[in-house]
Amino acid sequence: MTALVVISYIVNAAVFAYAFTRPSSAWLAADRNRSFWLMLLAIIGLMGVLGIAADVAFLIGVLPRMSATTGPPPSKDPNVRANPFTKN
Repeated sequence: MTALVVISYIVNAAVFAYAFTRPSSAWLAADRNRSFWLMLLAIIGLMGVLGIAADVAFLIGVLPRMSATTGPPPSKDPNVRANPFTKN
């Protein structure tokens, strides 16, 4: 049982580090709240095996949305910005 808890801590630390290093634009594109997910992974991750559930939820629910390229193609017009949070 102890080895399972240690493994869950290691997996959770890796998932948390990955989520923490994602840029804000990826979170905006995924339409997910960065603060919520980082707090969830940090707090639930300290609960050992229960943290695996939070990791799986992140890997299944958030990560594919970050990886998917959705939305309209960028405009050729220099006065139109595709994302209001980026600079021209």
